[in-house]
Amino acid sequence: MVNFLALRFGASCMSHPAESQPVIRFGEFLLDCETAELRRNGDKSSLQGQPVQILTMLVENPGRLVTRDELKKRLWPTDTFVDFDQSLNRAVNRLREALGDSAEKPRYVETLPRRGYRFIGTVSRSRPEAEEAVSSTSESGVPAPQTLCLAESTKKDPDPTVRNIAPDATDHNGRPSRRKFAGLVCLALVAAGGLVAVWHSPVKDIRTGVENLEMTRLTNNGRVDSVAISGDGRYVAYAVRHGEKYSLRMRQVATGSDVEILSPDFGNFVGMTFTVDANYIYFVRAATNDPAFRYLYSVPSLGGTPTKLITDVDSGIAFSPDGRKLVYEHWVPPRKESEIKVAEVDGSNPHVLAVIPNAGFLALGAPGPSWSPDGRTIALSERMASNPGGWVLFSISYPEGRARQLYASLEPLGRPVWQPEGDRLVVPHRGSNSSPMQLWTVSFPKGIARRLTHDASNYDLSFDTTKDGKNGVAITNWAEAQVWAPSPDAKTLKQITPVGTPMFEVRTSLNGRILSRDFEGGLWIMNADGTDKVKLRSPPGTNWFDICGENILLLSDENSSTILSRLDADGTTAKIATGDLWSPTCSQRGEWIYYVNFEQPQKVHRISTSGGAPTEVATLMGDYLAGSPSVSPDGQLYMYAYSTYNDGPPGYHVAVISLPEGKLVRSFDLPGHNFSLGPYWSPDGKGFRYLLVENQISNIWEQRLTGGGPPRPITHFASGEILDFTCSADGHLFITLGSVTSDMVLLTGLR
Repeated sequence: MVNFLALRFGASCMSHPAESQPVIRFGEFLLDCETAELRRNGDKSSLQGQPVQILTMLVENPGRLVTRDELKKRLWPTDTFVDFDQSLNRAVNRLREALGDSAEKPRYVETLPRRGYRFIGTVSRSRPEAEEAVSSTSESGVPAPQTLCLAESTKKDPDPTVRNIAPDATDHNGRPSRRKFAGLVCLALVAAGGLVAVWHSPVKDIRTGVENLEMTRLTNNGRVDSVAISGDGRYVAYAVRHGEKYSLRMRQVATGSDVEILSPDFGNFVGMTFTVDANYIYFVRAATNDPAFRYLYSVPSLGGTPTKLITDVDSGIAFSPDGRKLVYEHWVPPRKESEIKVAEVDGSNPHVLAVIPNAGFLALGAPGPSWSPDGRTIALSERMASNPGGWVLFSISYPEGRARQLYASLEPLGRPVWQPEGDRLVVPHRGSNSSPMQLWTVSFPKGIARRLTHDASNYDLSFDTTKDGKNGVAITNWAEAQVWAPSPDAKTLKQITPVGTPMFEVRTSLNGRILSRDFEGGLWIMNADGTDKVKLRSPPGTNWFDICGENILLLSDENSSTILSRLDADGTTAKIATGDLWSPTCSQRGEWIYYVNFEQPQKVHRISTSGGAPTEVATLMGDYLAGSPSVSPDGQLYMYAYSTYNDGPPGYHVAVISLPEGKLVRSFDLPGHNFSLGPYWSPDGKGFRYLLVENQISNIWEQRLTGGGPPRPITHFASGEILDFTCSADGHLFITLGSVTSDMVLLTGLR
């Protein structure tokens, strides 16, 4: 256990009392050890927490190797839960960003692979009062901003890694890829209705006095999917992924005993909740062949046969304080609405309490509601679909059903949980595009948001607390991935990008260069062997990219609006369209852009890469878009994946339409229960490729459009998780290989 507040206040400076917290100067920076503040040319940096502590240790030992083990002992005591390697790498990356430094061409922080770090800048020490005048009059040492789109450069990696794939290698734990969550889930947003005026509440990032907050890891399998804690804090329930199957487990907190309540089966969990007396667990689970259609079940907490209660539920549920009623979300895409429904505890008499227009449709379900302690208010987080977009925390009066916006943000909001006094909620939230998901509080009824936790974790949308609000359970996510190039026989892999910044998505340009996106949305371009790697200047809030001829297509959120832009080779960005659009893709030569709107039914639109008025091309089949649409190499065909749950066969399907007429050419049913990526055109344009997960192993398969028979595997990996893949024009395959792990943690001392 550890006091996380103490870790955030520069303990390493305080470990040298003889120096009495000096100001340390290097380059254009000042580090004040007394306040743990970093300043650049007099301006205060937002850097805090572990990155500041790492910087302090390094500048206190200039020129000396500070080992990773030393950093671990200083930053994370032995009884602390943390994924040390991931946390340290991420903290050092944030430090380098604040310093404008580079791992490949360092000015200040040099990396000694697998050993640690060394500060190579020139440092000087002085008293804080002596530096006050200096910091206020120092000249700027910041280089003039570059006019080109290339913002950072890296040197050639002289020794790329080669990884052997053994046929009898241990299978990797199968998990839905980050691409599935960041791509499939967001792609499947179907919206509706009149606009909601989204406003931004005051946001304060301050310390909230959680001095005794401690975090304990409860699982280490990396596959936790949903969590709940009983009101008295004695038990926690959680779902576990087993490749394309999911199980339900129960743990007794005091003893650590763990039992399986439901064995692995198809259908992911959306949310789970203990009854007020903790005798039953209510959970929402997807249909076998369609993760977008769900049912509410109950099961005895100690195990037994589950009972189906309600059909077509789109979120986890919450109970009224007396335990006699429950509330949940039900999406109605054709009407562009989210219905907030209340039912009896046995699932009978479901009725609409309130309707939220313009609500986004998340393929894997909504975070779920929370019922206030006095029973008079229901709170829930909602993803808004179109202009204005973003996320809104709503409060709904009960039984009147009056809904109002309590807080809004462009960044995700998880499940809100009421505190016992009913004057605030705790909610997972990402305060900015580049920050990790942390726990925040939102006051009621004023809607003022304050950050509650300041640790190295990246929390999931799933969250729950005990009745007294003192303890809670959450899911922390960790991710690592890099770009690899398989050999023609797929028996070996050559690593393209070095370990460091995780790379999750990959595309290839017409001239054979590789484009990839990191965990925080940054775009990087490099040669096919990973050399000449540079970071592109892309708009803030970029959440989608694709190759568009010799340029790059971008989708970003800005001022509550979705913007489609074109990033040209000279570094300039041109806005193409604004509004209700998603999943843009481009013809290979870059003349036309095709995108899908959020209307129901969804439609494909075409617009010139120079801008202008869009034209409608076709109406999508099915109920929601499930993959990444793409245009054939010859520009004659448009392909997309979709899923159905109202009409037609369940599961995933692929449709191919002609351009520009929009007529259906072929359709295919995709095998398996866990389609997560694709379809992408084969290099010759005569078939398509997609990712298929079977028995916790992911491989790329190909389906020919005509005369090719059933699909066949392109890769034959016996382990590993493919997060994305692409083929160059000459047929070379590139993949991002890595993992997205998630584990359950117990938070004590929340109040």
